Amino acid sequence: MSRICPMKNKMIHSIRLTKKERLKYRACLLILLILNIGMIGAWYWKKMDSKVPGHIYLFQNQDAQMDFGVPLEGSCEEAEDVIAITNGNTTQEGSQLFELDRPVRIKASTLGSYQAELKLFGIFHYKYIQFDVIEEAKVMPSGKAVGLYIQSDGIMVLGTTEIQGKDGFSYEPAKDILQPGDTIRKVEGTKVGDIDQVVELLQKKKTNRVKLEIVRGGNVIDVKLEKILTKDGEYKIGVWLREDTEGIGTLSFVTEKNQFAALGHGITDIDTGKLVALSEGNVYPAKIEDIQKGKAGSPGELIGSVSLGDSYRIGEIKSNTPLGITGDITGSEYQYQESQALPVGLKQEVKKGKAWVMCQIADKVEKYEVAIEEINVNSKDNKGIVIRVTDKKLLRKSGGIVQGMSGAPIIQNGKVIGAVTHVFVNDPMGGYGTFMENML
Repeated sequence: MSRICPMKNKMIHSIRLTKKERLKYRACLLILLILNIGMIGAWYWKKMDSKVPGHIYLFQNQDAQMDFGVPLEGSCEEAEDVIAITNGNTTQEGSQLFELDRPVRIKASTLGSYQAELKLFGIFHYKYIQFDVIEEAKVMPSGKAVGLYIQSDGIMVLGTTEIQGKDGFSYEPAKDILQPGDTIRKVEGTKVGDIDQVVELLQKKKTNRVKLEIVRGGNVIDVKLEKILTKDGEYKIGVWLREDTEGIGTLSFVTEKNQFAALGHGITDIDTGKLVALSEGNVYPAKIEDIQKGKAGSPGELIGSVSLGDSYRIGEIKSNTPLGITGDITGSEYQYQESQALPVGLKQEVKKGKAWVMCQIADKVEKYEVAIEEINVNSKDNKGIVIRVTDKKLLRKSGGIVQGMSGAPIIQNGKVIGAVTHVFVNDPMGGYGTFMENML
């Protein structure tokens, strides 16, 4: 016996919106659409900006082939016999017209600076490109490990501390007056070069206050501190100071004039992270004795020894900047050799794919294979190139990029295109490099 189940009638209710509600609904959809278009536009603009540099170096009388692949049109008012920019377009009213959605050829016959205007879709101003035409360059890539010693221009403040006075009370006279990273240049009007000199000058005047000239963020400031007479009979101001910095790095290259560049980043104080203001500095031979392999969360390190002293000196440091250190090489074993020299590759020549780094992680310099994964031609720092170590031998020895390899030259297609600058802390197989032109 079967049972017949009655079907349940379902009521479908329709929702009717008032005219005012419909307008609100449509306005919300329009706002969402505009936001989405804006986000997509911002993303595309950023992507396009990473492809098109605002500053391009060119070698004199050398053809430069570039392929940006962006919907921009350019115009350059310079005479064609000085700088020629072509990709099938014509000259109009004295301006050379070209498009960046296809390969473009640029050639300059005269040293100097030139400018071209770029417009989005040929209508909206996007930005200007500056072309700097320079003489063709060759350098000798090095990759040798070296010891670097810098004497700071003044005495760097690491921090302040409490001190106990002769009366038994605790004082911190420099608190909220001196900051980590400050550089003490003068004490009571006298220029100081080492910590002992600072201590000596504090004892000279038996007054309760001392005048200091300091440098903070590029600005020169005069400050006054209370001097505290301690139980040992000395006046102190309660500061931790450092007068010099040393370490191991990699020599990037040497020019025909025996000028060198190294590191690809500046020498900073280990405690404050501030760039050390250079008074003088020297380069010495270094011997790599061991390697602490890098792993995720803990970058590795080259461990070595440095031979110091005038008799061992192989070079003099002349500048310490955020893009590296430069100076003169005097040691004959480190000087320029034409047979080992290579052409310089400019940033527009850098391509994704296979490349090589030269570095010393044992007794001699060797070449190791890497892959260039990303290129940011508009990078204004030392992180324009992203590389990944692919060489099994280097991975086995060091785990990838380690501290001390900063400055290792990067070679691609027979040209020196840059240098290693940083390791990814959570991925030692990868790291950053800077463009060669930043170091010249």
